[in-house]
Amino acid sequence: MKSPNHFLYDNEVRMRIINQIYVYMVHIAQSVLNIVPPPLRTWGWRILIRKVGKYTFFDHNIYIKYPWLVEIGEHVSINRGAHFFPGYKERHKIILGNHVYVAPNVGFFAAGHDIHNLTQHVGGNITVDDGVWIGANSVILPGIHIGKNSVIGAGSVVTKDIPDDSVAAGNPAKIIKRKESLTNNY
Repeated sequence: MKSPNHFLYDNEVRMRIINQIYVYMVHIAQSVLNIVPPPLRTWGWRILIRKVGKYTFFDHNIYIKYPWLVEIGEHVSINRGAHFFPGYKERHKIILGNHVYVAPNVGFFAAGHDIHNLTQHVGGNITVDDGVWIGANSVILPGIHIGKNSVIGAGSVVTKDIPDDSVAAGNPAKIIKRKESLTNNY
């Protein structure tokens, strides 16, 4: 029995046309969100995204390709230029915990293409636990788990899981030191 998505993926031309139409509509919706005042922008994102906790801040120029595959906790700050690419075909999610701070131009990529067969999609859920700070221009790749109270240095490319209470930086990101557990006063 064919999957429900066989209509989209059996024909590459049909898949590209449908994707282009969808991306065009998403750009229009997100362009409107960019010009409205912050309370209306937050309200708009709450409608589009699967789950958004209280006191979440959305700056300008945020791009989320499949918002129903993104979950965001409470007290989260997402700065301008952040972009989220969950995996549509395999339903790979991007999940941010509470008190997560995403600096400008951070990219989350939960899906990509197999290097041996570019027509095949690969990926995995991205999970960011509570109390994480992700520095500007960082890239988080598919299947990554970032542990509680960790810091990702600016410009890092996270290719492996980061344990709790770690500071990681570089390309590829490596743990450069461990933090003492912080008392969470949230």
